[in-house]
Amino acid sequence: MSTLYLWRQRTLYLGQIERLSSLSQGAHTLLFGLDDVIPLTMEGQTFFARSYLIPAGAIFSAESQGKRIGCCFLDPLGKDLLFHVPKMTAEECGIYRDSGREADQLAVLRALHDGATEAAEAYVRLLGLVFPGDSELVAGFEPDTRIARVVELIRQDPADNLSNDVLAEQVGLSGDRLQRLFKQATGIPIRRYRLWHRLFVTSSMMAMGSTLTDAAQAAGFSDSSHLTHVFKSMLGMSPSAVLRRSRQVRILVGGDH
Repeated sequence: MSTLYLWRQRTLYLGQIERLSSLSQGAHTLLFGLDDVIPLTMEGQTFFARSYLIPAGAIFSAESQGKRIGCCFLDPLGKDLLFHVPKMTAEECGIYRDSGREADQLAVLRALHDGATEAAEAYVRLLGLVFPGDSELVAGFEPDTRIARVVELIRQDPADNLSNDVLAEQVGLSGDRLQRLFKQATGIPIRRYRLWHRLFVTSSMMAMGSTLTDAAQAAGFSDSSHLTHVFKSMLGMSPSAVLRRSRQVRILVGGDH
């Protein structure tokens, strides 16, 4: 049994999955091999590790080898990224590997998977180990309230295609300045973040019983084909591989604390 946890700012998948083909994810990502190392290839170089930190927008491929993985998509505003960077080994291509807290992180992730832990409890158990606490100070992190406001505006109505100029006007910036600051804070352009959030909304609606087609349209995708294209480009798999309502995948939704 695999589990997909959906929280407001973060997402976690635990279980088996097909090969992660070449993709560029829409969020900073922690990737764990729960049972063995994961071969990960980026810029022609292949690494073999149990834990990776992959910045948003990086293009890579990974092989689960049919074993369990933990794939955690982090807070887009960058606090989670900076929380983990000092504890991992940096590679020239831009990724990080071999977490200094890997043993404890793997133990908790395996326990969550094996115990079918509910979303609220799982989130609490990950605080301080995989997610920094809301009040925890992280070196180098300076929150930008303007970018946080833009993220909130996008979340308020994911189906609304507010232009960059409209979003910029809401926070007192020019469109070009907002684009630069947004990518600096999150690692990706505004349009890509909007698509990423639509994937979250689609997944949440399916967890509550909506069909793939209805969820995709409510989240702002033109149709299920559009959703499938975005899903594959960002997650390296089809939505049916993770989101199908079956005995193999549990989808649990919870609020961030």
